[in-house]
Amino acid sequence: MNHYNTLKILPTQGLEPRQFLRYCFGIAELSPPELLEEETDSQYRKKCITVLCAVLGVQRPTVRKWGSDLNFDGIPNYCKISLAYIHAAEIIPNQLKSILIGEYNAPEVDAQTFLERILLEGLTEQQILQTVSHANFRATCVKTLTQVLHIGTKSVQDWGQDMSFHKMPKIHKHTLGYALAAISKSSKAWDKQAA
Repeated sequence: MNHYNTLKILPTQGLEPRQFLRYCFGIAELSPPELLEEETDSQYRKKCITVLCAVLGVQRPTVRKWGSDLNFDGIPNYCKISLAYIHAAEIIPNQLKSILIGEYNAPEVDAQTFLERILLEGLTEQQILQTVSHANFRATCVKTLTQVLHIGTKSVQDWGQDMSFHKMPKIHKHTLGYALAAISKSSKAWDKQAA
């Protein structure tokens, strides 16, 4: 599998929280007056915080620190990338009910599993051996993670010296899970289109 083509399936831009939440609650297509009515509902912001906490695997105080309005302007860019992957994978609105009642578990994929799926899946044992023993393999792993997570190279390098990147924060494991879900969803759509 050519991993560069696989990664091209992923959205390259993050999704703003307000727009993401409008998609979640099925109100993105409403007129401005209707949007205003929905977004000024007394429980709307609370539900928005619940959704962001559940899908990103963060605590309520963290989301509240991102802003006091519905734009959540303080959200890190890498979280916006996660939101774009979630949207591409069409996880919500299917999971909205389980999220709102606290039964949703965000997917978690560790770096090694992700890298094996992207870089090694579909190769023969001989090809895998050649690939992992190549001098540039670690650099390829770092580049792949920085590209998918939209974070700096130094951060990724600091997570460990081997393919497991065992010091990678949990929030990024969720992003990798959503990235695989988006790739899977897009691949299925691509296969249907090609048939």
